[in-house]
Amino acid sequence: MRDLVAKGLSERRALTAVHMSASAYRYRSRPDRNGELREHIQALAQRHKRYGVGMIHLKLRQAGHLVNYKRVERLYQEARLQVRRRKQESADWRAATLVPAVGS
Repeated sequence: MRDLVAKGLSERRALTAVHMSASAYRYRSRPDRNGELREHIQALAQRHKRYGVGMIHLKLRQAGHLVNYKRVERLYQEARLQVRRRKQESADWRAATLVPAVGS
């Protein structure tokens, strides 16, 4: 694309020749503005393993970060964080009922 423009073809005609939109050609990516917030979310999730998105959002607000809940939720999911599930203690009640009573 840039070669065609360098050879003297107009930008519009060069874009048409390569079947590309002008917005895609002129696109410039923006730096990530959530880096510091990601670190805070990670730190809170590591420190408080039982906190979900709601509690982390609340703790961020209490710390003075005015941040949208949906943004916290999106960053939480992107970091693949989730509340650790507690293992259920297995009560083997079936074995207790099948044992014959003593003295019968």
